[in-house]
Formats: sequence, C-alpha cells, structure tokens
Amino acid sequence: MDSEALRGALPDRIETERLVLRAPERADIASIAALANNRKIHAMTTLPHPYAESDAAHFIENIALTAAEHAYAIVLANGDLIGLIGLHLHSDATPEIGYWVGQPYWGRGYATEAAAALIDAVRDTRRCATLRAKARSENGASRAVLEKLDFVFLQEAISGCGPHKDIPVTTYELTIAAETT
Repeated sequence: MDSEALRGALPDRIETERLVLRAPERADIASIAALANNRKIHAMTTLPHPYAESDAAHFIENIALTAAEHAYAIVLANGDLIGLIGLHLHSDATPEIGYWVGQPYWGRGYATEAAAALIDAVRDTRRCATLRAKARSENGASRAVLEKLDFVFLQEAISGCGPHKDIPVTTYELTIAAETT
C-alpha cells in the first residue's frame, strides 16, 4: 500500500447531500475546540480532555494534512463545522478511517454520511483495497456506523497505548476494491 500515492489522489473537497468535507483550516480552531472539549467525546475517542484551542491549532498546523494523516472538517451546508473525519496513513499498514462528530449533532446520520463519502473517495482513487477502523468496544454508536458501512469485525483487544490504554477496542475491516495501481 502506497500511502503517499493514496493521500495525493484524494480530493480536496467531498460533497454529499447534507455535508461538505474539506481541509480543516485555522478559522475552524474555535469550533473544533468547542465541540471536542466534551467529556463524552473524550470517553469514546482518543481526543484529550480538556481540549483547548491550542490543541485544535496543533492538530490543524501539524497533523491534519501530513504524510501520516489526511483529515477533513465535516461541515454542514450552512458552514457550521460539526466534526472531523480522516485517514491515518501508515506506510506499512492498512489505512485506518477515524472520525468524531460533536454531541449536538449525534443521532442524525452525519457520521455515516461522512464516512460513506470518504470511503467512496478512497474507492475512486483505485489505490487502496482495504480500510480499517477502530472503535472503543463500548461505543455502540460508532460500531453501528461501521457495521452499516459493511465493515467486518476483525478482533477485540485491549488497547496498549495512548489515552485509552487498557480499554477494550474493536477493530473492523472493509474490503473496497482490488488494488489496481
């Protein structure tokens, strides 16, 4: 899997019926911090808590669009940022999709819509045969999103690192196409 080729082939902007996925920008810092500074988000993701504007700025400036990450802001048609989605790109491993949506927007299908759009964009690159995803095992909503999108359960294991060390995490995999380039 050539992560750099995949990252270079992904579109800058993806539009769905209700959403726009676009690069996170400095103007998003306050919105990202306001949504991410939530104990319920922290409890189900790897985001730190508290989550300050400096955390959002660090993410945008140093992580969002790098060789190891290709992130998109999830934005409503009216311009409101509601979360983030992206791919963790590893040169020696299957790309991993990750996402979070702010609590005021839970239960409206936005995560499923955004993830489906990103999967379609990856499929269209014809540079990736498989995606992986992880969710805290207790995060039924995120697991339901992955299962709706035809991700298949691979394993459940105890996380060995990061802010959720010693927490059960479920890994899923999605076969999207045969690699062609």
